[in-house]
Amino acid sequence: MRHAYRPLLSAVLLAASFIAQAEAEPVSEPNYTTQNLIIYNEQGQVLLQRNFMGWSTPGWRYDDRVTLTEGLHQLAGRYGVKITDLRLAGLFTYRYTYTPAMSTRSHYSARLAGGAPKAPQGFDELRWFSPKDAIAAMGDASQRSPQALVQLNRQMLENPETIWGGAFHIRQEDERYLSEMTEPFHAWGGQSRRSE
Repeated sequence: MRHAYRPLLSAVLLAASFIAQAEAEPVSEPNYTTQNLIIYNEQGQVLLQRNFMGWSTPGWRYDDRVTLTEGLHQLAGRYGVKITDLRLAGLFTYRYTYTPAMSTRSHYSARLAGGAPKAPQGFDELRWFSPKDAIAAMGDASQRSPQALVQLNRQMLENPETIWGGAFHIRQEDERYLSEMTEPFHAWGGQSRRSE
């Protein structure tokens, strides 16, 4: 009688080994998160960097083995500055037509606490803008970034005491990235600033 269960036990063990192997293999197009940082100086200006895509706030793909706070302070340090009063400003998602991945875009704001801004290697320029001029620079016709970048930054810069959410569909046409809002802006809540 106990021999009758051997084929069933073998099948279960074989299925378990296939499942374990599939779970151990990396996903070819995994979802990912980026962290973006809106840094305000004492005059209320915003720090933007420019690269081949155009103007944007400093950011990085969050795949280092650090906490969010550590990563944001390291990001500021790459631009030669120290920050304080760190707060969440927005959480957005991008769905793409040209890759199966989804990305979560986390945006934070902070106040300049010291240092002299410098453009990291690979960036053309670093400059302070008024919030209004920052929105205009990010929306310039020479930008290759999707319009979603302008829309979500406008929402956060014009309404800085609210934590914003929303979703966008991103597609590529030639050298440009186009976007369509698929989930309207909504408030996740408000938050007071805290020192870090």
